[in-house]
Amino acid sequence: MISRLRIFLAASILILPFILPTSGFAMQGISGTFFQPTNAMKTWDNETWDTLFNTYRCLGLSEIIVQWVVYEDTSDNYEKPTYEYDLSVISKIMEHAEQNGMDVTIGGVFLNSFWKRIETDPELIKVHLMRIRKGTAEAIKRIAPQLQCSPAFAGWYVSQEIDDRTWLDKNYTDILCSFIKDLHGDLSTLVPNKPMSISAFSNGWASPERLGQFWRTVADTTGVGRVLFQDGVGVKKLTVKEVPLYLKKMQEEMQGACCTLQPVVEIFTQLEGDKFTAEPAPLKRIREQLHEELPFAPNGVMLFSVAEYMSPIGGEKAEALLQEVLHNK
Repeated sequence: MISRLRIFLAASILILPFILPTSGFAMQGISGTFFQPTNAMKTWDNETWDTLFNTYRCLGLSEIIVQWVVYEDTSDNYEKPTYEYDLSVISKIMEHAEQNGMDVTIGGVFLNSFWKRIETDPELIKVHLMRIRKGTAEAIKRIAPQLQCSPAFAGWYVSQEIDDRTWLDKNYTDILCSFIKDLHGDLSTLVPNKPMSISAFSNGWASPERLGQFWRTVADTTGVGRVLFQDGVGVKKLTVKEVPLYLKKMQEEMQGACCTLQPVVEIFTQLEGDKFTAEPAPLKRIREQLHEELPFAPNGVMLFSVAEYMSPIGGEKAEALLQEVLHNK
């Protein structure tokens, strides 16, 4: 879902001097944000990075979830994907997070053929997931020394998001659980003793009860430490009022598990068209989402995603939403 958005910031964004308030929480209950690295970000200057992290700080964010360290478009050459390991963007994120006292959770490799591959038979899915494991391990090896000594590094994130239909059959559940355990094992050999998080979302296929039972099974089987439930409001998967029905049942089913549930608030609105485009959501709707989801978020909610939709680097509408937030605390 989030990965399918394929959001890319323009390479030629001009960042003008920008001053934000320096104290206080702009929105109560906000814990952090997702961040999607792109090749365009390799050209960002220090002022751009400072602007982004100043925005994070003024919103009171404490965690950044890096969606992936490598994103590969393999649609035209699935059999021989080419990985590019220029991880300078990840290093920049870590450096700025350390300077601002923020935590960073790191994703792995995402192949955009994932959504097609999970519609195939189990053996092909296994092959795809093995490629992800191999690519992720190779990429993380490049930055493992930095992660090992960074006070900002908080844990791992599975870049493949899990829907409410594909994985419900026991055979597919077993494949998923094996993948999560094996991936965590691979990464733990590089940087030990770090928890793993994974994203879930609903297309309205499984009932809230069934989805909660599924995630309890995954949590108990894999030891995953956090399930991030994307509310789907921005892409019109669920309505604002439907989201708490899922959160309530998932929370009930997962009670007693060594796993936390954390909502992800989509702060954008998808626009009509064949290709994904979106714009910042109205603040009124975002506040409605927070009202419904915060009762199920003892650790606060995550936002998707501040860089694109609530910051100066996201364009005029994103900057306008940020200013509205900061001046309507």
